[in-house]
Amino acid sequence: MDAAADGSGVAVVIVNYNGELLLPDCLAALAAQTLAPEEIVVADNGSRDASLTMLRARHPDVRRLALGSNLGFGGGANRGVDSTAAPWVCVLNSDATPAPDWLARLTAAPRDDRTWALGSVLVSASSGRIESAGDQYAPQGFAYKLLRDRPLDALPSEPYRVFAAPGAAPVFRRDVFERLGGYEERFFLYYEDVDLAFRAVLAGYHALLVPAARVTHRLGATTRSRARARFYVARNSAWCATRCLPQAAARPLARRWASELRSNRPRRLVPVEIAGRLAALAGMRRALRERRAIQASRTASLQDVAAMLEPPAAVR
Repeated sequence: MDAAADGSGVAVVIVNYNGELLLPDCLAALAAQTLAPEEIVVADNGSRDASLTMLRARHPDVRRLALGSNLGFGGGANRGVDSTAAPWVCVLNSDATPAPDWLARLTAAPRDDRTWALGSVLVSASSGRIESAGDQYAPQGFAYKLLRDRPLDALPSEPYRVFAAPGAAPVFRRDVFERLGGYEERFFLYYEDVDLAFRAVLAGYHALLVPAARVTHRLGATTRSRARARFYVARNSAWCATRCLPQAAARPLARRWASELRSNRPRRLVPVEIAGRLAALAGMRRALRERRAIQASRTASLQDVAAMLEPPAAVR
């Protein structure tokens, strides 16, 4: 990361929407870093609570980017990243609290010129177990979290390549982020991080998971609605697969989605999931146009992409 001793070279962008109760812990964790970030920006998506007032009064050193309306996670993150200048940038969830040595551990990790993202282990705030030791994507068209619900002692000791850095605290190379066009804002919430990571894989890049870098995450604290999450995951996962899978086939994807509909719980959210899939179909013509452009720009071989869709040997 080539960061100086004071953490210069890494900016942190926190996307906030009505996070008045979450931001204090997140910002306190950043203030406690043994290696301070170069800058902290809160990109506020038109919060209706007292988030901005609290920041002004209690955290005057944190830059506030008032966006005026809710642009979704991707929209807020893109504008937050665009407002900074550091060569590396972390997009941090407001419900995430990094350990004091988090940034120091990340900056110390060895990497090559195709490493575009650094990932931390997400630790569940409720269980103390692993929430994600890297986000992975299956050829069948869905994302999943490596080592989920396993104890922390199941982690490898050394960094390893993953499909994607966990979405609550990824650290990106700015030049690659900008070259890829940032997050797809049409997704609004959920799967925008997976879609971005897939486009990076298609461009020949990979993420590096650093097991010693830990971030405690209060999963779902920013969304607060399981129904809302189910809708966006159903819609956006379909768009992501359509846009990014190099050899996507309609029938296998449809069978997978039908299987998810039969097995997902709670069953009361089935109508919400169906609504999400129908919304995906309504936007499929555009997704197919985007697919043509994304696949035309692919530089990674099909073999290299297929390898990145396999779980890392370190955690098998």
